[in-house]
Formats: sequence, structure tokens, C-alpha cells
Amino acid sequence: MKDINLWNLPDLQVGSDADDSLIERRHNSRFATPLIEGAVVREESVAGVQCLIVSSAQPKFSYLHLHGGGFRLGWTRTWLNYASDIALKADCQVVIPDYRLAPEHPYPAALVDAVGVYAELQSEGEVFVGGDSAGGALALSLTLAARDSQHQMPAGLVLLSPWLDLAATAASYEKNASTDTMFSRESAEQAAVAYLGTCATTDPLASPAYGDFSQVPKVLIFVSGSEVLLDDAVNFANKARQSGVAVDLHVVENMPHIWPVIMVDAAETADARQKIVDFLS
Repeated sequence: MKDINLWNLPDLQVGSDADDSLIERRHNSRFATPLIEGAVVREESVAGVQCLIVSSAQPKFSYLHLHGGGFRLGWTRTWLNYASDIALKADCQVVIPDYRLAPEHPYPAALVDAVGVYAELQSEGEVFVGGDSAGGALALSLTLAARDSQHQMPAGLVLLSPWLDLAATAASYEKNASTDTMFSRESAEQAAVAYLGTCATTDPLASPAYGDFSQVPKVLIFVSGSEVLLDDAVNFANKARQSGVAVDLHVVENMPHIWPVIMVDAAETADARQKIVDFLS
């Protein structure tokens, strides 16, 4: 990206090789969810980052969605069902970057990739930004970086089970340990070490729970009452509201982490996705 220096992002760090266990986990997590008929799918380089782009026939705006996976995992086609549903109902293009992963590419590599894609999309028209789990952190970090560098802000944020505090100190890690089968304090700590490198867990561009949320655009949040990241979402919502941000928080009981992406046939997913469409529209 030509103007990357204008975003005041930190320098890239030297990474390390992924171990055999992580390589196997990446391989095993490469599954595609079913595409909804009528959506147009292509893979394209945006600002030098390979992206999966899922759109309606004539999209009116862009929705940049940053996938989850603890900064270490994630295959864009796992988000096909979510992306095609949103694209068709909101009449937009959903752009999912295949951003660089840790530990080979620690912070801020993923954020640099996200910023590059966002800046190019933003030069073409209105852009909403969202993310699930670790992607939620990237979405909020991108927004804080845009504000602090006086770039155009996203039209709004959509956060699904966002992991925003990389220090992993929230009480819900213990409270919901037995009901969250997808994430845990141990996995959070391991992922944070791989992603952060020498960066502090309280640096707001890496761990955005510690940021100042003034001037952040409107936010739509979904989180399960049964997941360990419950407090990340609730604490952010409360702090953002205190800063004057319009926040629509939905805490849904008895659902797994990032259910609007993975529970494709659930009634709760249909409801969440319709609320997302209404928010984008």
C-alpha cells in the first residue's frame, strides 16, 4: 500500500516457524461452508493481499470482514455461507482477506494487511468493517488506527464474539470455561504470545480493549452468554457507550463462539444475520 506510512503503524517484527501441531491444525481447519445460490465468488488481490470476494450481482458498497482463528488459523472459504448470505441480503460485496498469520508473521503484519485492503476499498466507496473473534480485534484496531491517523473511518463495525483483550484477564474465562468448547484462557494465552511478539498485551493497536473509543462509528455486537469472551464484548460496549458511541449489543444464551458464522441452520443465526443486514443497510 502506497500510503502505509501515513497510518503510523509500528514496524514489522521478525517471526518464527509454525510448529508441526499448528500446521496440522491449519490443515484440519480448512473446510468450506455452503455457498448460498446467487452469490458471485472470486479471489482477487487487493492492495497485494489475496482476498475472497463474495458479492451480489451489482453490489452497492463493501463490507470488509476479518476472519477469526486466534491470529494463527483461518481459511477464507470457511466464511462462504456467512459472506454469501450477507452479500445477497444487503446487496453488497463481502471482502475476506487472507491476511498473514502468526507466528511466522506477528503483529502488526495482519493489521498492515487489513489496513491495506481497507484503504483500497475505501477509495472506491463506502466500507463497513467487521470481524469475528481475533478478526474482531483487527477490525477495531483498524478503526482506531484510521481515527488516529486521520483517515476515513468505517461506516460501521460488526463484531462477532470479538477477542479484544489479549491479556485474557476477564472473569468470563473462568465463569464460562465449562460451556465454551472452542476457546479458553490457555488457547488465548498461547495465541497472544504467537501474535504479539515483543508488543505489550495492553498496546491498543494490538489489544484494542485498552484503546480510547471516542469517535468510533456505530457498532453492532453479537456474543454468546456461554463463551469465555463474553466480558470482552460487554466491557467494550460499556466503555464505548461512555465515549458516546452508538452500540447495539446482543448477548444470546446457549450458543457457541462465533455462532452467526458456523451455526448455519440455527434460528439464532438467521436472526443475527438479519440484524447485520439491517445495520449495513
